[in-house]
Amino acid sequence: MNVRRVVIVGTSHNYQIPPTGPAATEFHAFLDGICNTHLVRATAEEMSREALANWHVTSSLCHELAIAAGVPHRYCDLDEAQRRAAGVRHEHEIKVVGFFSRWSTEKIEQEIRASHSIRERRWMKELLDLDNWPVLFICGAEHVLPFQQLLQESGLSAEVAAHDWAPIQ
Repeated sequence: MNVRRVVIVGTSHNYQIPPTGPAATEFHAFLDGICNTHLVRATAEEMSREALANWHVTSSLCHELAIAAGVPHRYCDLDEAQRRAAGVRHEHEIKVVGFFSRWSTEKIEQEIRASHSIRERRWMKELLDLDNWPVLFICGAEHVLPFQQLLQESGLSAEVAAHDWAPIQ
């Protein structure tokens, strides 16, 4: 039986975009090591083609890694139209509404978590549709633990390889 296993790497979205220089080289080497250690058969990430266009690039570092390794890749995040349709609100929008509505800090955090949860459930659906295990999944650091918990509650194996990867300074 093939274990449906996800290896999660949390990081800043800046590192997902293929820059040049030491940080890109270090991140690529880190991800390559993860892929080799875990015998990864696919890569996926919290990213959309629309977000890539906003960064003025056509692919991510994770996608380039998948091409080089000859494994499938999937951009799992919703674009803006899909976010609106699904009821996802941006964190800064929630904070502004919360401020003017005089919400407690706890209420603001609950609203942010609820919005993130919609996206995380979508990522899980994308991984299930991809159905290639084990899969490397890259996301923002704030999603690592909730996403891991969602995957585990849904019967998938989820391991965190990095909670918040950053280059060694």
